[in-house]
Amino acid sequence: MIRTHLVASTLALALAVGGLATTGARAQSDQPAAAPAASQFDASHLAVAREVVASSGMTRSFEAVIPQMQEGLLRQYGRNPALLDDASEVLEELRPEMQLQRRAMVSRAARVIAARLTEEELTAIAAFFATPAGERWVETQPVVLEGLISEMQAWSQELNEYLQIRVQAKMVERRESRAAQGETPPPQ
Repeated sequence: MIRTHLVASTLALALAVGGLATTGARAQSDQPAAAPAASQFDASHLAVAREVVASSGMTRSFEAVIPQMQEGLLRQYGRNPALLDDASEVLEELRPEMQLQRRAMVSRAARVIAARLTEEELTAIAAFFATPAGERWVETQPVVLEGLISEMQAWSQELNEYLQIRVQAKMVERRESRAAQGETPPPQ
């Protein structure tokens, strides 16, 4: 579930950025790299990157992680009601700390984005997300991405089957061609 949310958010941002950012303006390669430290970016660059993280809907994924982890932790204590109640109370006390953790992830995501896009590109992307079309994209993004993930899984399976059939057919064709020419076919 967490992985699906993260994949969906990453794919959503890639689709949004791919449609808005110009490739000629990017000086960096497409190879993944560790995000530079926050001190390597202007405050305004990081601010607009955080805005894109928030306005793109990416934070939904981060927000989903904490409750899922908490539920998993509570399941560990579920057999002992006294421990379960105590753990529930502690988790409630930790709520402010979890908000800090969420903000830390937003900052991490902003650094990753800022490392790949200029402040100008991010400003254009943020402007798009502020439009009715951008807001609609963010609203429909979870359903769209769920459909895309489902279609990619089906396509991958179909492609795998197609490739197996095509390779087998071509191998049979080659063996028959070699046999017709009197060559010894390779072992099966």
